[in-house]
Amino acid sequence: MREQLQRVLRTPEMLFIGVNGVVGGGIFLLPGQVAGIAGPAAVWAYLAAGMVVILIGLAYVELSARFDRTGGPVVYAEEAMGRTAGFTVGWSVWLTYLVGWAVLSDGFVSYLSSLWTPAETFAPLIIILLVVSFCLLNTFGVRLGSRVINVFTVAKLVPLTVLIIAGLTFAGAPENFTLDLVPPGSEGFLMAVLVIIFAYGGFEAVSIPAGEMVSPRRTVAIAVIGTLSVVTVFYMLIQYSALRIEPNLAEADSPLAAVGGLMFAGGLVFMTIGALVSIGGTQSGVALIAPRSLYALSREGMIPAFLGKVHPRFSTPAASIWLTGALVIVLAVTGTFAQLILLNVAARLYQYLMVCVSAAILRVRGDDSETSFRLPLGPAIPVVAATLCVVLLTQQSLFEILALLTALAVGLVLYFLSRRAPREES
Repeated sequence: MREQLQRVLRTPEMLFIGVNGVVGGGIFLLPGQVAGIAGPAAVWAYLAAGMVVILIGLAYVELSARFDRTGGPVVYAEEAMGRTAGFTVGWSVWLTYLVGWAVLSDGFVSYLSSLWTPAETFAPLIIILLVVSFCLLNTFGVRLGSRVINVFTVAKLVPLTVLIIAGLTFAGAPENFTLDLVPPGSEGFLMAVLVIIFAYGGFEAVSIPAGEMVSPRRTVAIAVIGTLSVVTVFYMLIQYSALRIEPNLAEADSPLAAVGGLMFAGGLVFMTIGALVSIGGTQSGVALIAPRSLYALSREGMIPAFLGKVHPRFSTPAASIWLTGALVIVLAVTGTFAQLILLNVAARLYQYLMVCVSAAILRVRGDDSETSFRLPLGPAIPVVAATLCVVLLTQQSLFEILALLTALAVGLVLYFLSRRAPREES
C-alpha cells in the first residue's frame, strides 16, 4: 500500500531516538549486576557486548539500504522469507515494545515513590496520565514527538555524565584509579557479556519509521552504527566510574543511586531524579516507535486494516497509537506485564535472529545491484551475527521459549483472519 506519512525525520533526530532507545532505565541497575558477575572486568565486557551488537546492527544497516518503507525488520523478513515470516518478526517487535512500555510505566512509579510516598497510592492515575500524554504528543505529529525525545535524551544523559566526570576526577578513591580491569581468571566474563547485550535493546528502533525519514538509507546506517558506538563507550565509562567511586557496587540494590550518595551531598536524590528522567525518556521513544510497528503490519495487510489509518490532519498513525497506549495502560495497571518481562527478552532475540538470517539470504540471492551499502565478506557477517543470536536464545529457559511461541501463535491467528478479510486500497 502507498505510504501516507510525512518524510520529516533527519539524521540528528534519528541519532537522538537511537541513543534514547538504548540508554534507558536499565543502565541505573545494570552496573551492579555486571560487577557481581565479572568484577572489574565488567568494563571490558561492555566493549565485547558492543562489538557483538554492532555485528547484528550491521545486518540492519545493509537491509535498510535495500528498503525505505516503514516497518524495518518486518519488511526485511518478508522480502527474504515471505509474508508469514515477516509478520512473526513484526509481531515480536510490537510485543517487545508493548510490554517494555508497560514495565517502564510501572518502574517510573516505583522510582517516584522513593521521593514521593503517595505515588504508590495514585499509581494507576499516574500511569494513565503518562501514557495518555505520550499518545497525545505523538498524535499531534512525529516531529513534535521526536523533539520531546531530544529533550529527554539530553536531560537523562546529564546525571550519567556527571557521574563519569566525578568518577574520573574528584569522587573516586585514589587507590581505585587504575583498577585491575582484566583480573586473571575472570570466569564470569562471558555471562556478563550476555547480560549486557540486553542493555543494547532499542537500537533497531531507528529502522522502523523509514517512511517518515528524509533520506532513509543514509540515515539508518549512520544512526545504527553511531548509536551503538557512542553507547558502548558511554557504558564503559559509567561502569569504570561507578566502580572507582564504589568498589562494592555489586552489593547495592540501586547501584547508581548508591554511587550518587558517595559523590556529593544530595547525590542520591540527584541520581534518583536522573533515573526518573531516563525512564520517562525511554517511554517517549517507545511511544513513538511502538505504534509505527503496528501501523506497518496493517499497511502490509497482516492485521486489521483500521490500524493502518492515519490522522486526517496530522498524518500520524492515530489508531495504532491509541490502541497501543490503551493496552499499555491495561498491562501496567493490572500488573500482569511483570509475567511477560522474560517474553520481552526472547522476542527481541527472535527478531535479531530473523533479521540476520534475512540479510544472509538476500546477499546469497545476489539481488543487490542498487544497494547503496554492502557489507564486506559477502554473507559472512550476518551469518556470524545469526549464530550469536542462536547462542543467546539457547540461554533462555523453556518457559521463556514457550511463552514466545504462545504469543506468536496468538498473532498468527490474527494474521490469517486478516488475510481472509477484504481490504480497501488507500
